[in-house]
Amino acid sequence: MDASKDDLRCGQVMDARHEQNHEESGISAGRRVEYVVVGLRGATAHCQAADDPSRTSKTGADLLAKQLGIDLPDLLGRHYTCWETPTEYGVIRNGFEPA
Repeated sequence: MDASKDDLRCGQVMDARHEQNHEESGISAGRRVEYVVVGLRGATAHCQAADDPSRTSKTGADLLAKQLGIDLPDLLGRHYTCWETPTEYGVIRNGFEPA
């Protein structure tokens, strides 16, 4: 098997066979989701999806504040959106913006 053909860089598909495998796996392109920070415990921010409180996530509080361009003490109760892309092993979140 030629590893160079299956190589992925920055999420770009490098060959048609790999692209076909992704299409068949049912992985979607993702969507923008709104979250609210509901708790801060140590260095972790606990968040809930605004449209479904049963969907939760945890992330580094200092990193989230930096991505939103706010101070750490202003994080609690803050609404933000991010782009969620499902993957084989979980969800990738990026493109954080204040809501």
